[in-house]
Amino acid sequence: MKILLVEPWLSGSHRAWAEGYRASSGHDVDVVGLPGQLWRWRLRGGALPLAESITNWIDRNGQPDLLLVSGLVDVAELLGLARRNLSPDAGVVIYQHESQLVYPVAEGNFDNGAALRNWMSWCAADLVLFNSYHHLRAVTSALPGFIRSLPDDTHQPSIENVLSKFEVFPVGVDLGPIPAGGDRRARAEREDRPIILWPHRWERDKDPGAFLTALDKVRDAGLDFGLVLAGQDPPSGSTMATEERERAEKDFADHIVASGDFDRDTYLRHLVEADLVVSCARHEFFGVAVVEAVAAGCVPLLPDALSYPELIRPPWHRTVLYEPGTFGTRLVDAVKRIGELRNETIGLAESMGRYDWGSVGQIYDDRLAAVQSRLAAA
Repeated sequence: MKILLVEPWLSGSHRAWAEGYRASSGHDVDVVGLPGQLWRWRLRGGALPLAESITNWIDRNGQPDLLLVSGLVDVAELLGLARRNLSPDAGVVIYQHESQLVYPVAEGNFDNGAALRNWMSWCAADLVLFNSYHHLRAVTSALPGFIRSLPDDTHQPSIENVLSKFEVFPVGVDLGPIPAGGDRRARAEREDRPIILWPHRWERDKDPGAFLTALDKVRDAGLDFGLVLAGQDPPSGSTMATEERERAEKDFADHIVASGDFDRDTYLRHLVEADLVVSCARHEFFGVAVVEAVAAGCVPLLPDALSYPELIRPPWHRTVLYEPGTFGTRLVDAVKRIGELRNETIGLAESMGRYDWGSVGQIYDDRLAAVQSRLAAA
């Protein structure tokens, strides 16, 4: 089966997802896309250049059996622009990395137009895949109210049909270069100074301020620790996140082992050396960085919320998931008891293997083939 994967944000984790599926699939998968920048414009205006890319691809390769489209574009508009060149028999599957309907924004900043483009895309698709049950539940819960907020009730009858298309498929992660469990011996030799990894973007939804407050508590408790600050730099114009990044560099300079937006090889080297991976996110639809860090042997300390209870299997929930308001206390305890926590999380690193493309790629292949078979039989 020929699959054309269309990625409006062909950078970072979206690029890794697209290239990961292409490399692991048993189908003939090719990728077209746009650079990862100007996300609002990708959603509003990306359909035109992507339709041109689809047309050019068809001229070279013939018709695809199925389009797999990442959700940061108006798919209904994309199909309209490509209609004279794309076969009407081609299946259309959307992969929803994030959804504007439930993406957290500052009060008063909800983008009704962006959410509407997501909705129209779902109406146009044959199948809509979400990266976690947390993500799917959030959208399913918010959708009826959003449809009621529209100027008339003409969209109301479509809700049940759209909901019937929703399924959950995890993001595949390339765990091949990551040694299972990382460097256990080196970690055991420095239990008096465990290394804490921050792998998240320096943005409001990841709450770096809560992270710095927790680090203050660890330092005030007289505990030593190393620090790897590996998150992407704050976006342009984000004053708060920039100040928090600068405070981290200044206030914890004596603890920093490494800091920066590293290239992949450098990041993997720090990953297998770190002891603890933390999150205090207010928003997380999946969590690729956490999957990678846990697979590399980091003990996680994560909110008991969002997608994290799905990433971590129930036997380890009490050990590594924390309740609201307890992050600082739990981080102090984790630094004190890192050796015990390693013993309490034996097997957790290996459990991340279920997200490796070696397993997930076949799941994608089977489901996408079933979609196309159903459409061909209709």
